[in-house]
Amino acid sequence: MSYRSVPVIIALLLSLGSAIALPISSASCMTLAQADTQSPRRSRLQRKENWLQELNLNKEQIQKIQAIRRQYQDRLTQQRQSVKQAQQALKDLMASGDAPSEQIRQKFNQVQTMQQTLADTRMESMLAIRNVLTVEQRQKMTELMQQSKPGRGRGMGADL
Repeated sequence: MSYRSVPVIIALLLSLGSAIALPISSASCMTLAQADTQSPRRSRLQRKENWLQELNLNKEQIQKIQAIRRQYQDRLTQQRQSVKQAQQALKDLMASGDAPSEQIRQKFNQVQTMQQTLADTRMESMLAIRNVLTVEQRQKMTELMQQSKPGRGRGMGADL
């Protein structure tokens, strides 16, 4: 895999991972959309609802995907928080007038390692979800991703 495709995969993981966490029933989706009318995230929620509907997930798929999301949720939350803390520590070191360059480099490397661990966990989650989807659903998801983010889906194959 080329480094150019990593951001696309991460965007896919974030988008699909968050999309699957949304309630599946149309009534609860409507409630979420109505409650979120003031939020700038509204259009993002609407796109996610459309993806869920367009993928035509059956009940078994929905249950499996929800179980996968629950399985990874705590680990992802912890890793995101750790990355944020390490990034803040790096910013603090950079702002410090007396921090040695080597200490800053070490913190930078730590942040990179933690970000990679987070990306790896997201990928594991995405692959588990991918295994629940049919080939047609994978292809449809790719199409939807490319439509929602013009130019970002280039270089990605037809399958997720």
